[in-house]
Amino acid sequence: MRYKAAYCGLCRSLKQHYGFRSRFLVNYDMTFLYFLLSKEKEPGLEPCFCPAKPFCKKDCMPEDPVMVYAADLTVLLSYWKLRDALQDGHFFKRLLARMGLGLYHRPYGKAVGRRQEENHVFEQNLSSLRELEASRCASMDRAADGFASLLRACAGLVETEKERRILEMLLYHVGRYLYLVDALEDLPKDIKADSYNPIRYRYELVDGKLSQEDREQLVDTIEASIGMAASALELLPKGVNTEILDNIIYEGLPAVLRSVNEGSFRKRRSKK
Repeated sequence: MRYKAAYCGLCRSLKQHYGFRSRFLVNYDMTFLYFLLSKEKEPGLEPCFCPAKPFCKKDCMPEDPVMVYAADLTVLLSYWKLRDALQDGHFFKRLLARMGLGLYHRPYGKAVGRRQEENHVFEQNLSSLRELEASRCASMDRAADGFASLLRACAGLVETEKERRILEMLLYHVGRYLYLVDALEDLPKDIKADSYNPIRYRYELVDGKLSQEDREQLVDTIEASIGMAASALELLPKGVNTEILDNIIYEGLPAVLRSVNEGSFRKRRSKK
């Protein structure tokens, strides 16, 4: 209930600060960031209008500085992902990215004015990641570090150095996890499209598939990041969001990894 309300609250905040079209950028990653950074007591929910279901009201978290921060970063990250897609060699993907950049050029400019430091970090890390992809880098750690470092920068709102370092470690390893899980899930598609995927160059594939030994090694390194994220989470003070964060780190991340490793993640998701 509270997670959906935060998702809807982020959607509403995007609309209020960046216009209606920015609602389409809302995502669960930034909703997770909201719960990670928010320390307030459990707020009361507010009824809000949902364009996807115009004939019924939905519950929304009220807007606060953390919600606005999550909305700002949503716009910045979405813009740089579109810029990254523009470098892709596939015509239709480039076309859609170009259209998206046109639609979100003004919201991006406004977000840069509010979060210049984070935008600089995003640009640097995605640029480094593109260079690694262009060189067909075989190091999974170097490739994953680009995205993980980008996510680590999302802890910039935290003022105390000790807590910021803890959150940076947690976000770094969640980012590393996301990058490697996506690489594992996308491996068949990337081989077919001859797109960059660090797994292709790190391991010797047989008929486009990992050996059992290599697959186990890959899963182990992804699980190591889950463990590091969990260790960082334990260092944070307990609060109203602890149960939600525990569910994501201790249950959600391992469940998705198992599903991707078994090849059932897309199939399960399509049934929803």
